[in-house]
Order: sequence, then C-alpha cells, then structure tokens
Amino acid sequence: MDTTDDHKETLPMLGEKQLVTEEKTKQVIEETKVRDELEKMKCQSEEIRRVEKTKRHREAEVKIRNFIIERTKQEKVELERASSETNRLFFLKISCDEDCNINVPDDLQSFDINCILKDNNYFNDNIFNYAEHFLNLYSSNPNLKSYEIQYLFDDLMVNLLNTFNNATSLKYLSTTSTYLGNDSQPDCTFIYKNINIDTCKEEKCLKDFVVCIGNLKSPTESLSENVMIENILDDMKTILSIQRRKKIYGFISNCLYIKFFYLEKESNSNSFEFFQSQELEMFSCLSETLLSTGESQKRRKKQSLRNLRVNKDTWKIFTKFLTMNSEFYEYTRFNIDPHDNLLADQYLIIKGLANGLTSMIYLLEKNENEYSVEESPHHVMKILKESQDSNLFSNEIKITEQLKQFNDSKKFHLFFQDILHLSRPDKYLLYDKELQPINSLSLMQSKQLIDIMKYLYDCRIVHRHVRPENLMLDSNTNHIKLIDFSFAITYDVDDKAGSIGVTDTVAYAGYEFLDYYSKLLFGLSLPNYRYERTFDLKCALNVIIVLNNVPILAKIYAIETLTDIHQITLEALHLWLHTRRMNKDYSNLLNLITNLHESSTFDVFKNEIEKLFDY
Repeated sequence: MDTTDDHKETLPMLGEKQLVTEEKTKQVIEETKVRDELEKMKCQSEEIRRVEKTKRHREAEVKIRNFIIERTKQEKVELERASSETNRLFFLKISCDEDCNINVPDDLQSFDINCILKDNNYFNDNIFNYAEHFLNLYSSNPNLKSYEIQYLFDDLMVNLLNTFNNATSLKYLSTTSTYLGNDSQPDCTFIYKNINIDTCKEEKCLKDFVVCIGNLKSPTESLSENVMIENILDDMKTILSIQRRKKIYGFISNCLYIKFFYLEKESNSNSFEFFQSQELEMFSCLSETLLSTGESQKRRKKQSLRNLRVNKDTWKIFTKFLTMNSEFYEYTRFNIDPHDNLLADQYLIIKGLANGLTSMIYLLEKNENEYSVEESPHHVMKILKESQDSNLFSNEIKITEQLKQFNDSKKFHLFFQDILHLSRPDKYLLYDKELQPINSLSLMQSKQLIDIMKYLYDCRIVHRHVRPENLMLDSNTNHIKLIDFSFAITYDVDDKAGSIGVTDTVAYAGYEFLDYYSKLLFGLSLPNYRYERTFDLKCALNVIIVLNNVPILAKIYAIETLTDIHQITLEALHLWLHTRRMNKDYSNLLNLITNLHESSTFDVFKNEIEKLFDY
C-alpha cells in the first residue's frame, strides 16, 4: 500500500483523536469551573459563618458587658474624700439595708422633749381651733377607718404649717403609700418648704430631702409596743444612712397621744444611739386623767369621745417642734437651707438622675403655664452636697465660659452642656436638658469623643475627669457630650498648667500619672502633678478600650470596687501596662499621643482608632 493510501486512512483517525482531546479539554474546563464554583461557594459559606460568628460574638460581648454593668451598678460604691492633704479620693461601700438590731427597750434612752425645744409664741387661737376641729371630726365619727383618720391628720398638718407661715421651715407630705427606699414607709414626711417634689411621678428621690418623719397609728394601739417603735427607728436609721447625716427626729402618734424620738450616729463609728421622749396626751378627758396603758385606752374608747378636749400643753410642744430653726433638725444632705431660692415656684423635682462625688443631679419639670410650646418642659439641676466644695461649681462656671469663648457655638452646644441659671452658683447649677448614660461606645461615638478632646486641646483646657460616667448621649443630636468640669484646669500660652492637686480619675489615667500617683501614695513624690496637655486624650483612649473590651471592662469594675487607694492605683497601673504589651494597636495609639504636638494629629488618631474595632 502506498503512502497516499496510508495518509487517507490516518486523517479520520486524527480527526477522531482531536475530537476526543477537545472533549477531554471541555471536561477539564467544566470540572475546573465546578471546582471553582464549589470553592467560591465554600468561601462564601465560610464568610457567612465568619460573619455570623462575629455577630454572635459581638452579641455575646454586649450581653456580657451589660451583665457586668448591671451587676456593678448594684455594688457600685460612692466616692468619698480620703485625705484633704493630698486630695486622695477613693470608693466606699455603703449599705443602707443593714439590720437595725434594735433591742427595745434596752437600746432606748430617755430624754425630755421640753428640754431640747426653744420657747416661742407660735401657739395661738388658730392652732387651737385646727386641733379642736380635728378632734370634733374624729369624735363625731367613731367608726372612721385608719386611712380616713390619716386624711384628717394630713389636712391638719397642712393647715398648721400654712398658719405658721414664715415661722416654720417645713413642708408636710403624706407618704403612707410613698416609697422612701429600703422598704421605708413612714406615714408623715417633712421636707424644707423651698423643695417642690412631685411624688406621684418619681418618689424615690424624696429620700434625699427628708428632714424628719412621723408615723400615725390607730387610737386603739399603744405607743409602747416594741414593733411600732422599731419601725419608726428603722425608718429613721435608713434615712440617716442614705443622707449620711448625724441626727434625725421623728414621732409616733395615735391621735390621742404623741411620743418623740431622735436617732444619733456616734462619732467615728457606724453605731447609733436611740432616744425616746415621754408620752404626751394630745387630747384629755374631761372626766378623768387617763394613763397611757392599753387598759386605759380601751376604757377611753368605751367612753363618749365627746368628753375629750384639746390639751394645750402638748399642742404647744408640738408647735415648738414644728417651728424650730433649721439648725435644730440637722439636715445636712445638701448645702441648702429653707431660705434658698431653689426655683420651687417654677419647677417640680420629678426624678433623681445621678449621685456624684460632690453633688446630686435631678430632673426638673416646669410647672404649668411656666413655659411656652417652643420651650422644653424639662431641665436638670445639680445640687451641691457640702459648702466646702462650692469652689468646684465656681470652677465649672469659669471653664464653661472659656469653652464658649472659643468662637464655635455650634460645636460647643454639640459637645457640652450649657449652664442656664446662676442665681445661687454656690448651691446648685441648672442645665438645659436631660442626657442619657452610655454603656458602650461605637466607632462613630469614639470618633466624636476624640473630636471633643481636640476641642479641649485647642482651648488649652484639661478636663481631668474623663470617665464613662461623664460621657452622656444627647438623644436629640445623637452625639456624645462631656459633662462635669468641676476639676478642669487651663494651660497658658506656654503650654504650662503648673503643679496642681490630683483628682480621682485613677482607673482611666495614663501610665505617667499612675506611676507618679503610686509614688505619691508611698511618700516618694510631692502631692502635686504637672498635667500634660494630652492627659484627657489618654483617658479617652482608655475609656474607649474599656467600653469595647469585656475582659478589660470587668477588670476596671473590679478595680473601682476596691477600697484601698494604693491597691487601686497599682492594679490600674498593672492593667494598662499589660494592655500596652498585649495590644499592638493600643500601643501604637499611645505612641501617637506621645508624639502629638499639633491639633491636626487628632485626625490621624481618629483614623487609627478604627483598628481597635477590627475583630
């Protein structure tokens, strides 16, 4: 066979082979596409799982963070001044629900109510008439229920105090169904008359303003019953503990008799002394002199109530008790007295917002007809606790004015609270709106905080107290605000602030401050610190870390519940050194702060802080 024939035979075979090769190539391509598609689907699936895992992780962290915060709120301690020499501030645990452990009558000491009351002439015919009117209503309706007797007594107290007018510093509130804290529920509560509280909306803040209390019992009950005495003393002890006072007065009455009490905290001790007065007849029987025994009260009940008359001697004593000067009652919860203008004619106190180191903060509501539709019906009042801290309010006013003078009104109102009323800056400050506390910081809010730090830096102001409690959310603008400039200081043009006493922002402070403070506590340095201009920025960075890292948050709360300032400082120093070693992004941000010499670096800092939010 010649080659031509061979070539003819080979052509079909080659064509066949080519088809097979092409088929195999297509198959490989298809298999590759399938593998690629499968790999793509696998990657997508892994990405979905990763996103879901991250989402669950973040949700879990939020739940843990909220749990830690809620748990700590229950145990959170109240700040107290530890030493005036170095201004060392630390936390103290306060328990207002301790058992009173009163052993009646062994723990009770006697006192003569006449010996502690001053002479005055405020008992008059009007007082007598009101007492007689109460007696007539009571005696003409022998089957009155206890709540009906309470209504009559409430009306009597209001009429008496109105009659006294300027002679008394007290206002009467019926608190039979009002909660004063720790299950305390006295029937009668007296506060200063320049305080206006709406107990229907928020009665819990009433406990901060109680001056003295009373309990009203059934005419068939003896005032010598141990349980009755224990209840009034327990209520008095609770209020004394909450208000951190040294002394408080109270009384018990069954409408026929009255007995006075006072409770006094012993100096440098958590112990109390309990005192009760003699039992006094409020209304005497015309036919006989009645004793205060249970049997005599039963006989009195059987007799006609119309035989009773007003006992002037007892009502003169009660009048004196209600018209003593404010010093007598020893109310020391706040740096206020009954003559201060606390805007009671314009506002109602409706809610307690915060308990700070030197002040308490309350939400106010304007009285009807006191505001227009355009105005907000609510403002916030911060009341000073002790007169010795009035310089802190003065400093806050001064710093706020300096922040305003930076000529950026829009940013000022976005970043800070304005002070509205300055009639008594040594007593209280009034702010424009209620802000909301925060439990975490988003990336956007963290950048807002850095913007606030830049504003302070440009104004040459150091806040010195940047911590989560002083960061609030304005729900109207959805922006973070920095509050409480009580401890703020200013720099001069040479970037010098001078040496100044330290504040209590220990847990969130930078390494330099903590190192200095630890040496100060051990007597190795002077009691004043030269605050660097970037002090607040370091605190802000630590706050951001804490509110976005559950383990560090738990450690910070554990540190803040310690009572020894040395231990607090050393634990905080160790925490932040460890965080710097373990967290590269945090370490780089600290280095950026160290090298910060102009405000433009804040923009770089805001960009770099995003890395803290990369999971």
